[in-house]
Amino acid sequence: LQDMETRNNLTKFVFTGPECSGKTTLSSKIAKKLNIPLVKEFARDYLTNLNRKYNYHDLFKIAKGQLKLEEEAIAQNKHEKAIICDTDIQVIKIWSQVKYSKCDPFIMNYNTNNYYILCYPDFKWEPDPLRENKNNRMELFKLYHSDLMQNNEKFIIAQGTHENRIKLVVNQILKII
Repeated sequence: LQDMETRNNLTKFVFTGPECSGKTTLSSKIAKKLNIPLVKEFARDYLTNLNRKYNYHDLFKIAKGQLKLEEEAIAQNKHEKAIICDTDIQVIKIWSQVKYSKCDPFIMNYNTNNYYILCYPDFKWEPDPLRENKNNRMELFKLYHSDLMQNNEKFIIAQGTHENRIKLVVNQILKII
């Protein structure tokens, strides 16, 4: 897996998948357990502080903001072996395609070579003001899976209980770093 995104020998592990599939919970628990720096989701803060309904053009700003957080984490952790990202530009790409049936070329063509943890939506959906897709999480999961396959990304699928997911992901990360 030497072709994963590395900067200064740093590997980026990205949690991806539909809403309410465990990305934030898993990424934060695993980052803490392995003492690996965590890059939080830029979109959550951006949308929470937006004093209007978001639109298509906001997704480009969110993508740039997410990439900036990742670059800052990489720069601040030059001596680390890895960082964990709660999300990345793939989530914004799928979001844009589903919500607007189009995607900004910068987002669409952004090449990554990360290691992805695709979270299966087998948790009960929980209401959140930023969530929009209660009824089509499996459809979205299939879109994420298809996108990862089409782009030849390295990934595993995390499903089942939090404990099972944590064990699976921790073991995979330890094999790589």
